[in-house]
Amino acid sequence: MEIKFRQQYLEDLYEGKKSKEKRFKSNQSLVNQYVKTVKKLEGITVFEQIYQLKSLNFEALSGNLQGLFSVRINDQYRLIFDIVRNTEPPFEVQLLELEEISKHYE
Repeated sequence: MEIKFRQQYLEDLYEGKKSKEKRFKSNQSLVNQYVKTVKKLEGITVFEQIYQLKSLNFEALSGNLQGLFSVRINDQYRLIFDIVRNTEPPFEVQLLELEEISKHYE
C-alpha cells in the first residue's frame, strides 16, 4: 500500500529523524511502535487485508473525525489516516494519507 505523510513530523519519525515534539523525544518506544505500524500498512497489497491484521484494530472514526480512519499504535495512541480511492472503476484503495498520531480519547 502506498503511504503519504500529510504532516512533516510523521515522515520525520518514520525516517528516524529527531522530533521537536516532547511526546516523541521522551518516548522512543512509541516511535518504534509507530514505525512498525506504518510498515504493516505498507505491506498490505489489497486493502481488505487490513481487516485480517487484528492487532491494528482498524476502525472508522465518528464525530469531528468522521470520514477518517484509525489503527492502533499501542493501547494509548492511534494513527489517524484518510483513504484515497481510485476515482474510476475499480474503486480500489490507491493510498493511505497519514494525518496524525493521537492519544486515544483525548
